[in-house]
Amino acid sequence: MDGLNIGPTLNSKKLYRMLNPEERLLYEEILEDIGKNQDFYTTSSPEEITDHLINKCDFPSEKIYNLFKKINSISRE
Repeated sequence: MDGLNIGPTLNSKKLYRMLNPEERLLYEEILEDIGKNQDFYTTSSPEEITDHLINKCDFPSEKIYNLFKKINSISRE
């Protein structure tokens, strides 16, 4: 975890405890892509972001959805 601002409501320590090593790696890769493409992420819809991660970054769709579910469950607490 490199200190990127990932939102005031996300408990990143709790999230890391919930993620398995493969999910942590995927999460780090997504954070890296966000760092490189901040304008895209701040102006795009969730659908466009998901499409970008799956089709441009070649991340597996099922793993993206599972990771997003975990992030969402933590952010709602």
